[in-house]
Amino acid sequence: MVFGFGLVCCASAVHADYEEGVAQYEQGHFASAVYAWRESAEAGNARSQYRLARMYEAGRGVPRNQDRASKWYSLSADSGYAPAQARMAERYMRGRGVERDEQVAARWYRRAAEQGDADAQFRLGLLYLEGREVDVDEAQAARWIKAAAEQGVVSAQNNLGTLYENGRGVTRDPARALDWYEKAAKSGDALAQNNLGAMYARGRGVERNYAWAVFWFAMAAQNGNDEAAGNIEASLSHLREASVDVGKARVRAGRSTDYDVLTTRERGATLYVLGETEGWSQVYLPEQQRLGWIASKLLD
Repeated sequence: MVFGFGLVCCASAVHADYEEGVAQYEQGHFASAVYAWRESAEAGNARSQYRLARMYEAGRGVPRNQDRASKWYSLSADSGYAPAQARMAERYMRGRGVERDEQVAARWYRRAAEQGDADAQFRLGLLYLEGREVDVDEAQAARWIKAAAEQGVVSAQNNLGTLYENGRGVTRDPARALDWYEKAAKSGDALAQNNLGAMYARGRGVERNYAWAVFWFAMAAQNGNDEAAGNIEASLSHLREASVDVGKARVRAGRSTDYDVLTTRERGATLYVLGETEGWSQVYLPEQQRLGWIASKLLD
């Protein structure tokens, strides 16, 4: 009985060291966090081993040391800690602190994915899609990418949309493709925003709507997607072209005078109208390649 009590006390102390490390880290006391995590890591705590590895990898609280980072990641991963397994996979893929070996990386991704690590599920899905160190298997690719998408991995959501759009590993379903593109687009993914714009422009999975197409293409362009600008140009001819009908008009960030002024337009300046609500028109500004709002009464 005394021996068992000692084990409980030891485990409690190890956990306390881990929590102390977290508290010190959140306060910006990185060296103190390292000290606490090292105590816990050496006692076999997988979470502390993982956090200590992260500190060595980033050089926080200790000099950067990729070999030591790999050592602690490996110990944590061998204990079954999924985030460490995913990190080991990434390091083997890049040859960081270990010799590059995509086959080993694939095994670590699988172990982490089977435990529910969302990033590992996405990466494993891509390996199946591309046939890297595993046979091409689009059904398996779709399975793992979907698992990651359902956990909120934005890039996985966009990729799943592509799979549904093209019927790769799943039954072709443009409506589901649209739903997944929209999830990722609303999270700011530029590829998904461009893909969603294309769905509206083509009328795939949804009724054709050039206003929504331009909206999403514009969002994608603002987020750095190179294809979006050309897609906008191809869609603008389907929108109503309007011009400013007063001496000077303010274009705002929202449909109220409470919003910031994005720019001003002189009489006769051309705008493209996406839609109108409550006396305000959402417009596309071709010179700035951005969206804005203008009082509808200021347009011809």
